[in-house]
Amino acid sequence: MGRPAKIDEPTKTYSLLMSVKQYDRLAEHSERLQKLSREQVAVSDLMREGIDIYLDALDEDVTDEK
Repeated sequence: MGRPAKIDEPTKTYSLLMSVKQYDRLAEHSERLQKLSREQVAVSDLMREGIDIYLDALDEDVTDEK
């Protein structure tokens, strides 16, 4: 049986180059948050959440410019 989908919309795979330090920091937070949660919290989940927060801020800037 396959893994359940975490994203309920079309997806795109993107290869990301990041520093080991960045990844390790995300991994530490991922482990900490997973211990507090009943669900898996992967590094990729944190990355997607961070991207959503950043995109929301950019969208607000565009709205404010109009």
